Amino acid sequence: MQATNFHQLRIFHAVARLGNFSRAAEEMSISQPAVSIQIKTLEEVMGGPLLNRARGGVLLTDMGRAVFDYAQRIFALADEMQRAVNEIQGLRAGRLTIGSSTTPGEYILPDLIGRFRKQYPGVEVSLSISNTSAIVERIHRRELNLGLAGAPVSEKGLRTFRYVSDEVVFIAAPDHPAARKAALSLDDLAGHELVLRERGSATRLVAERSLRERGIDPVVAMELGSNEAVKRAVAAGLGLGLISKFGVVPDVMAGFIEVLEVAGWDCRRPLTVFYRDEQRLPAAQRAFLRFIQDQIPPEEGEAAR
Repeated sequence: MQATNFHQLRIFHAVARLGNFSRAAEEMSISQPAVSIQIKTLEEVMGGPLLNRARGGVLLTDMGRAVFDYAQRIFALADEMQRAVNEIQGLRAGRLTIGSSTTPGEYILPDLIGRFRKQYPGVEVSLSISNTSAIVERIHRRELNLGLAGAPVSEKGLRTFRYVSDEVVFIAAPDHPAARKAALSLDDLAGHELVLRERGSATRLVAERSLRERGIDPVVAMELGSNEAVKRAVAAGLGLGLISKFGVVPDVMAGFIEVLEVAGWDCRRPLTVFYRDEQRLPAAQRAFLRFIQDQIPPEEGEAAR
């Protein structure tokens, strides 16, 4: 079967909808013989008659009714697509509210939002950093458009997708004994005091779970409420830290801390985007979701499937 010619389908749709060749020709601004030729060609492509001429108009065959039903849906989707494109092209103003847990809120979203606003400078963006449960609640209350968290989110009424994978790494001050050792194993780190995020932090939850899965009971020397505080405490020699790899690059380059390469340690977690499961979302939110999905690395897209 040949590919469907959408111009012919549009002409057929007009004839079937108006019930008359001449009125369809007038609406399409073409001659009536041209309408007849295009309908005949479409019938040849489809492999059978679509219309039967009758006194005062036309009647659809069974095949014609099926083609007309699909044409209705196709052109409705085409109209919806055009409206979406027009909204994005004309997105001169709007407001986008985002909630995020600490790690993506501190290290990922500022750059993403900055690049998004270069494309849509008229959109005002608000970012709130909180725990995941509070963000979910605010999305349900329509106070926020969408959220980003350092853990999977499974909640009725929300859609989710994985943005990127994060890696939780060991960090140490450059003069810490562990940083001076050429090769490290998890056994070498057992018993060392740890500086961790506060209880309830997704970073801490995934780190402690990974340690215990490997038979290590963490010795927590200090709990702190932000990634920056953890890094400062580690740089001061107060213990080893466990933190997102996204947040350590500037500090490593400045020589304040070091990332430890530990054999047998591979602690990863998804950073998840979530938002209300609704058919019609605000234009600014749809534009940001398309933007962020375009940024997903190919390997992450494959892993999520």
